[in-house]
Amino acid sequence: MLTAVTTVVLALIAYWQLGDLARTGKSDFLYKLKKDFFTDDARRLMFLIDNDLLEFCSEEISYFQILKPKSPEAEIRLSELGITGSGVSTYLIDDVLLGPLEDVGFLLKRDLLSRDEVYEQFDSYVQACGDNDAIRAYLKFSRTGEGNEDVYDGFQYLYDQLEKWGPKIRATKKNG
Repeated sequence: MLTAVTTVVLALIAYWQLGDLARTGKSDFLYKLKKDFFTDDARRLMFLIDNDLLEFCSEEISYFQILKPKSPEAEIRLSELGITGSGVSTYLIDDVLLGPLEDVGFLLKRDLLSRDEVYEQFDSYVQACGDNDAIRAYLKFSRTGEGNEDVYDGFQYLYDQLEKWGPKIRATKKNG
């Protein structure tokens, strides 16, 4: 009888410790994901997106043209952030912003990240990208052609879910 009780107690302790280990592992994973996303390149691109300074051009080689800022303050920030040149490659947008957010959408869809975690860490970036005319034009362009209908569907899923959950999460945070 003592052996059975001891075994049950040890199994419960092991279960509890494994749960803590899983939560720690998930937190570490989210920290690494966030650290990989928040780079200098991401900051520069988000500045351009937040200030509507990008226009998608689908010429022979598609790219994003950097528009002239309308305010002197924005011009100062461009310089401060080291944003030079007249354009941004679609590859940079893919690699730095949309690709990582696509991955977050995939992880969310597979329940490997919770909606609260995703909301806290990525909502403002997802909303800025999803609401930006240049990014929307690029997504539409990327989805043209046979077999491309699902390009960035993880990002779209993420955007749609945050649009739906955002008000609920914000209301819960206000009341909680």
